[in-house]
Amino acid sequence: MIGQASGSSLWPRILASLILIPAALAAVYAGGWVLGIWVAAAGIAMSREWVRIVHREDMGWRFALHVVALVASQALLAIDRPDWALAGILLAALIGSVVAQSREERGVWVILGILYVAVPCLSFVWLRHLVPYGFETVIWLLCVVWATDSAAYVAGSIFGGPKLAPLISPSKTWAGAIAGLAAGTAASIVLAQVAGVAPSWQFIGASVALSFLTQCGDLAESFLKRTFGVKDASDLIPGHGGALDRLDGLIFATLGLGAFVGLVGHSPVAWVSP
Repeated sequence: MIGQASGSSLWPRILASLILIPAALAAVYAGGWVLGIWVAAAGIAMSREWVRIVHREDMGWRFALHVVALVASQALLAIDRPDWALAGILLAALIGSVVAQSREERGVWVILGILYVAVPCLSFVWLRHLVPYGFETVIWLLCVVWATDSAAYVAGSIFGGPKLAPLISPSKTWAGAIAGLAAGTAASIVLAQVAGVAPSWQFIGASVALSFLTQCGDLAESFLKRTFGVKDASDLIPGHGGALDRLDGLIFATLGLGAFVGLVGHSPVAWVSP
């Protein structure tokens, strides 16, 4: 979250993080079906919030399609068929569009919602499956996103100042954005040094890109909420809001990293050397 915050939300935010971060790291360490279930559960929470924000309903056929896309794609990935998993998500989005049009509704938001949630969930677990460097890649991704979010939140709260994008989110500041970018990059360098390796300029550049994408994801979710007149996605996580509020930056960063690895054929972690 890039911006200013009230002191009343700080301690609930810290306590929630002390629970969620170790749990997430444990799931990433375990990998396999454990991580798949964890990510699918997070995706279902995000899907419910999307449907509530965009379509003004708690359940229904749209939410059901989200769940099918998430569960089916994770199951197919578990049997090492990422191509089928992505095809399943696209099929669910296509079915959603057809059903929406048959009901004389706009299908674009159904398509966008399924892709926005299910594709990054698939990408996250697929990145963990990479050989080599799957575990290292996901830990690096999480460190950059968490450092970016945390520094942006703290700097925005302390310094305030000019607004980053007042028409999208009145609370996000340039101070928070700059601090987030610096912290995300610094976290990568520190992580490499702790691992006893030297980060190359390519790796540092990739870290800057990940931090930037994290902030783009935050702004995108703010734009979504402003478009539909919603303040928070939900109150699921104390101090953080909903799952979409907490994971918005990770969504964009994961999509960008997944696309890069898919095109180049290796993780940027390969750019660090002993």
